[in-house]
Amino acid sequence: MRFAGISQRPCSAAAHPPSVHVLPATLLNGAQARWPVSLESSRIGNAGPRSRAPRGRPCAAAAPLTLVQEVAVTQADAAPVEAPTEPLSDLADPEALARAARVEKQLVVGYGPLGRGLVATQALEARQSVVSVPLENALIITDEPLDGISVFGDRCLEAWQAAHGRMPEDLVDFLTGEARWDVRMTAFLLWVASEQPDSPVWGRYMANLPPAGEITCLLHYGPDVARELQFKELIDEAKTQHAWAMGVHRKYFDPKTGQLGQLRLAARVEDTMWAMSMVRTRTFSETVNGEALTLMVPYADLANHSFRCTGTFCMARDNKRFDLRLLAPLAEGEEATISYGEAKSNAEVMRDYGFVVPGNPNDRLRLPGLEQLPPLNGASLLESIGFKGDWREGTAAPKRPTLEASHGDPEARLVLARRRCVALSLQLYDTVAPPPPSSGKGGLLDGFAQPWSNSGRPPPQHVAPYALAPELEAVGAVRGVLQGALDELPTTIEQDEALLSSYGAAGAEAGAGAGAAAGLALYEAALRCRLEAKRLLREGVRVMDAYGAWLAERQQQQLLRKRRG
Repeated sequence: MRFAGISQRPCSAAAHPPSVHVLPATLLNGAQARWPVSLESSRIGNAGPRSRAPRGRPCAAAAPLTLVQEVAVTQADAAPVEAPTEPLSDLADPEALARAARVEKQLVVGYGPLGRGLVATQALEARQSVVSVPLENALIITDEPLDGISVFGDRCLEAWQAAHGRMPEDLVDFLTGEARWDVRMTAFLLWVASEQPDSPVWGRYMANLPPAGEITCLLHYGPDVARELQFKELIDEAKTQHAWAMGVHRKYFDPKTGQLGQLRLAARVEDTMWAMSMVRTRTFSETVNGEALTLMVPYADLANHSFRCTGTFCMARDNKRFDLRLLAPLAEGEEATISYGEAKSNAEVMRDYGFVVPGNPNDRLRLPGLEQLPPLNGASLLESIGFKGDWREGTAAPKRPTLEASHGDPEARLVLARRRCVALSLQLYDTVAPPPPSSGKGGLLDGFAQPWSNSGRPPPQHVAPYALAPELEAVGAVRGVLQGALDELPTTIEQDEALLSSYGAAGAEAGAGAGAAAGLALYEAALRCRLEAKRLLREGVRVMDAYGAWLAERQQQQLLRKRRG
C-alpha cells in the first residue's frame, strides 16, 4: 500500500566528518570475498549506460522462446567454480549476513554451474516466497523524484536512517534530487561503504560484494583493454561506458571538483568505479503505486541469471519486504534463478554484467551492410538446417529428429541455439504460392482455396525451381560477407580457445586473488565475449554451407527430372 502523508526529506542530525574515505582494501585488491564470475547470462548504446540488473519484472509474463524451452542452453566452456576450501569469516559469511538483515528464507548459498548462488535445501513448490528481506535493510531510491511520485522512496529512506543512522543533509538532498538514478545509488553505496564498516548488516554486505579486480562489466574497460574485445561495436561501447564513468567521478565524487566532494565519499576514481559497477550489476527495479524504484537488496542479489529462470522478484503485498518468489517447483539442491533481462543479447549482458551466455537466444548477427545483401528464402533455409517455424513471427526451432540427434550433447545443443540466432538474423523472404489449378467443378472458391496459417497468412513457401540458381548466388554473397568478417579479426577461434585454456591454467597457478589483481579477469571476460561472437559468425558460415548444399541437391534433382522427361 502507499504510505499516507506528504513526502518530507529527512535532515542530518550530525555533521559529516571531513576526512577522506577510502573503500576497504579487501574490496579493491581482491584479497577476500571472492565472487565467481558466472557465464550464463546490451542494447549497444551511444549515450552512456541505459539499463541495470534486473530492470522490469523478469520472465513472469515473458513471451515463450521456443528454442530455449526445448534446448537447454549450457555453459560448456564455463570456468569451473568450486566452493571455498577454507571456512569463511563471520564477516564474509552470507548466512551471517542473512541473519543480521533478518532475511526470511528457504534457500542457502551454494556453488554450482553458475557459480555462487541460492540453492533449495528441500523440495519447494511454485509461487511461494523463498527469500524475503525487510525494506529497512535495503538501499532504496526513487528513480525520478523530481518529475514523478517520490512518497514511497522518501519513506524508505527515512526508515533506513531510523534503523542504521542519520546521513548528512547534503547527501539526503542528493539522493532525492535530479541526478540519474545510478549516480544517486552510487553515492548511497559509497556512503554506506565508508561510514558503516562495523554495521552488522552493511559491514557484512560489503564483505560479500565482489572486489574490484573481479568486476568485468564494460565500464571498467579502458582503451587498452577494450581492444581485446576485437569487435568494433563492443570496443566503441566500452569506450563510451568508461568515459561516462570517469566523467561521473569528476562531476560528482572527486574530492576537489565533485558536487559531493565535501562529503569525501571517494578518494580515488577506482572507488567510484567499484561502486558504480555494484549499482550496474546488482540493483533491482520495482514499481509501487506508480512510483519507479531502484533497490539494492542484501542476500536477494545473490540470485544468478538464467533465461530459463525458476524465480522472479516483487514487493510483498504489504510493501514492507522485498521477495524472491518461485515460478516453478524446485527440487532439493536445485538453484533458484531469476532473469536479468529476458531479451538481452550478449552485447548487452557483457555491457551490464561482464559475462556472456553461450547460445544466447537473443543474439543476432550484426555486420555493416548485412541488410543490403540479397534476401534468402526463409522456408527453404530452415528446412536445410532441420528447423521449423515461421521466421516472420520470430519463431524457429529444431524439428524433433534434429533435436533428438543432439540429445546428451551440450555442444550440439549450443550449435542449434546459434543456428536459430543466425536464421533470425538474416534478410529472409517468402515465396507466395500461385493459386491451385481449377478443378473444373465451378463454385465461388474453386481454384482459389489454399491452406492458411493461424495468423491469417498463407504458410511460408519454398524457393521456386526456376529461382534455385539466383538463390545459390545469394547464398554465396552472404557467406562471403560472414567469412570475411571472421577473417578480418585479429585472432581465430582456435587461437582464442587455446588462449582461454592458458588463462585458466595461469589463474589456477597464480591463485584467485593474484589472478584478479593482475587484471586477468578483464582479459578473460573479453576473450569469452569475442569468442562467443566469433562462434556465432562461424555458425552463420556453416548455415550458408548447409543451405548451399541443399539448393545444389535440388538443382541436381531438377536436372535429372528434365533428362528423364
